[in-house]
Amino acid sequence: MGRDRFEKLQGGYGGQDDTAIELGAFDARHAGYGNYDNGGNSGYGDGQFFKLLDSAKAQMEVIEESIKQIAYWHEQALEATSEHKYHQIIFDRDNLVSETNAHISEVKQTLENLAQSVDDPAISKSQRIAQATRQQSLAKKFSEQLQRYHQMEYQYSKRNRDRLARQYRIARPDATDDEVAAAIDNDQAGQVFAQSVMSSSRQNDARRVLRDVEERQADIKKIDQTINQLAEMFVEISDMVNRQQETIDSIESAVEDTHGNVESAHKEVKQAIVYRIKARKKIWIALLLLIIIIIIIVVIIYFTVIKK
Repeated sequence: MGRDRFEKLQGGYGGQDDTAIELGAFDARHAGYGNYDNGGNSGYGDGQFFKLLDSAKAQMEVIEESIKQIAYWHEQALEATSEHKYHQIIFDRDNLVSETNAHISEVKQTLENLAQSVDDPAISKSQRIAQATRQQSLAKKFSEQLQRYHQMEYQYSKRNRDRLARQYRIARPDATDDEVAAAIDNDQAGQVFAQSVMSSSRQNDARRVLRDVEERQADIKKIDQTINQLAEMFVEISDMVNRQQETIDSIESAVEDTHGNVESAHKEVKQAIVYRIKARKKIWIALLLLIIIIIIIVVIIYFTVIKK
């Protein structure tokens, strides 16, 4: 799996202590994604459009497999019994999370560029409808994928919090639910746990779990950061889908108006042809009557004047 990287890093992914890949920080110059300097909002031709579309689909397949693998690492992290094993699992998982977040941001950037292409009035309406429909369909699938990823991360965070709560109660068996929740959610939770441990009468048990508690609390923070980023991106993609629907509706309405005008013009042309045919018939009838009148006059003149 490629190890593409963002320009901007923040928080604890990639096996590092103080850096995490932030969703959305994608370098638009990333190789393989064509011309991102779409400054004039110029649309892509069908060839380039579908090339980018297929590239995004391939990225989404990679993301789907990565989500499954991340879920596996989450399960392993919850079941880890040794500190060394837990650290190795978290290291491998965080590397994969970094790569997955990079792929997610790349897909989002591609979808945004495709959406801009659809807005270009220079391409034909039929082309715009075809491109907008396909872009919207892929954006919907991407939105559903983000939702699955978000739900998976949320479930892991919840299970980690439950474990953390149980470990906290080892140090403070008399703690209330509110006290446990406050300790887990506190920004200085590590200090809160340490103070609870050192003031506990069960110091042997408490010290044994202190390190694990602090590490898992830090892990919860990382997961919560990912959850928040996924939620924000889900909203952005949903807005994109809605905007594309408005674009499609607008184009289809214009096409229907054009079709209506064409139909109206066609009826008018047919009516004009009918009128013209009727006019020609009247002309021919008039000519025929004129000829008949002339013949009658000639006959009358012949019998009344010439023959006498």
